Amino acid sequence: MKIKTLLFLSLVVGASCSVSAQTSTPKVKYSSEKFRDNIFISIGVGVQGYLNTDNFDYGFGKVMEPLVNLSVGKWVDPCWGLRAQLSGWQAKLYTDIDRLNNGNVYNKFQHKYVNFNVDFMLNLTNLWRQYSLDNKWDMTLFLGSGLSFGKFHNKDVDVAINGSIGLGGKYNINKYWAIDLEARTHIMPTFFYTTKYSGSEEIAGRSYQDGLLSVALGATYTFGGKKFVAYERSTASERQQLNDKINSLEKELKNTQSQLDAAKVAEAVAKKELARTETEKAEAITKATAEAARKDFRQYVGFTINKNAVTAEQMVVLQAVANYMSANPNVKMKVVGYADRQSGKASYNLKISEKRAKAVYDLLVKKFRVPAERLTYIGLGDQEQPFKEDVYNRSVIILGER
Repeated sequence: MKIKTLLFLSLVVGASCSVSAQTSTPKVKYSSEKFRDNIFISIGVGVQGYLNTDNFDYGFGKVMEPLVNLSVGKWVDPCWGLRAQLSGWQAKLYTDIDRLNNGNVYNKFQHKYVNFNVDFMLNLTNLWRQYSLDNKWDMTLFLGSGLSFGKFHNKDVDVAINGSIGLGGKYNINKYWAIDLEARTHIMPTFFYTTKYSGSEEIAGRSYQDGLLSVALGATYTFGGKKFVAYERSTASERQQLNDKINSLEKELKNTQSQLDAAKVAEAVAKKELARTETEKAEAITKATAEAARKDFRQYVGFTINKNAVTAEQMVVLQAVANYMSANPNVKMKVVGYADRQSGKASYNLKISEKRAKAVYDLLVKKFRVPAERLTYIGLGDQEQPFKEDVYNRSVIILGER
């Protein structure tokens, strides 16, 4: 596999994972709240072998060498992260190519090397299941590139660009410590050049590319322990607090509006009572009271940040609206959606407010059988903020049309 191909594969997989992360909607999303959270250090020891045609001919098991690696990284969320790793020791090459052949005896070559890689880490296990601190097992895919430094024979230190891919298994002892088992391969241009032998090429083997296959066992320590915070912390509690405050504001608004409307009704009746009969006065009072009630009617439906789904707790509000409209067949309602100005751009807030209004409108028509011609809906985004508290503006207000 060419290095360019491996690097291209890394970019494609990383991009696809990013798209998947944006389009997927897990039950609860987590992230590192602070930059210093979920930073870790790992150390491992193991064995590695040099992947080369000559070595496979000679016997791959005879070219195994010790391996040491050291990694420092950070998990941005439970599904992906980045790390930097140093790894290496020594690589062996056995070759019997014609210009190096000495009585059918394999020539042994060795060089010291070290790899420095920056890896994209993808936790496959947390992609498939809901993350929990109690989860004990993880499987992680590593994709990355970096530099390899090697010294062969009497040459100076060579530097080559490498590509790398690997798979790791992890057993989480607690939120601080984990045991790791990691297998990975590096691919880079060959380091086995020599000026000791004559020939058209200064290469000590038949391959122009090197590969290193390694397996290492080690341990990981996370500074301060794993700390992933849900995007929507205390959602139920916040929703309850929002409903309580909305209900309180609604009562205050109704009381104030009722007093004002009562005063207006009384004033209107007082002005005309001398010129009206008792029947006319009763009709006027009834009509004025109904008109005031219609204008006064309004209900509130709260939403979670970035959401437009109406929760089960809010259905009682929609039922109340449907009951009122059933009891007042001449009343028409307007469904107005809003968004929190502090939590998104104006264009996005306009769309989410429209979706919220449409969701409430659809439920009233389809679920609660309110005639569509008696309802209208509109999303105002963050053009207006009905409430001083930002979080309360993630709402839909249902009110009588004036």
